[in-house]
Amino acid sequence: MSGAYMMMAIVGLTVLAAIVAFRRHSFVKWGGWLGWLLISAYFLVEYVVILNVTAPYDVLHQPMSDLGVTVCGTGAYMLTENEICSPYHLLINWSFTLSGLATIVGALGLRAWWPAGRKVDAALWLLVVHGLSNMMAGIVPADVDFWLHTLGSIPGMIVQIPALLILGLAIRRTQPLLALWTFICWAGTTAALVFLFYQPEWMNLPGGLLQRVLYAAVYLWMGAVALAIWRRQRFSA
Repeated sequence: MSGAYMMMAIVGLTVLAAIVAFRRHSFVKWGGWLGWLLISAYFLVEYVVILNVTAPYDVLHQPMSDLGVTVCGTGAYMLTENEICSPYHLLINWSFTLSGLATIVGALGLRAWWPAGRKVDAALWLLVVHGLSNMMAGIVPADVDFWLHTLGSIPGMIVQIPALLILGLAIRRTQPLLALWTFICWAGTTAALVFLFYQPEWMNLPGGLLQRVLYAAVYLWMGAVALAIWRRQRFSA
């Protein structure tokens, strides 16, 4: 692993340890709120990275991970024949890592805003796993270690589904509009995952688009939660 990615790992793990140690502190609560509010900015960063690729990149068909590949050429990692050259790969990988950290900070720091209960606790810890998975995708690009990158990324494609369902059910009486949005996002990320692995031939939905829907649904949901918290002003020191 290059020095830049080793530094990314050290910074990410250090911040993660601080979050876990001080998750009840006000700065973690505010950091979680701000992180969830701004997390969809990932797609703005991705757009900048795509504008600067020096090999053709098909946003509808190629995976997000291709933008984080650190070398140029074809066959950069197992199971791809795409020509890849992403000069801003470090930027997108930092974006993967920071979005994972933002997810974790929000899941732990905003706990008091959610109803009490073990199911809600479990759902928020699933979001922590989601964040860790995104961090792994950024710290270990696909060309550096394909299996570590892939196996580390898989939980982040799955765990948000039960998490959103549990949280939506938990607030369906007290916050019906946010619960409705939660169920919409849950349906979107669930459908995207199902169609990524199986879809009728007549549908032919592109994989790159489905992967982005998979994550965008979660990020947009987090942004809505942050706005709901701001509106209700229920987070404090």
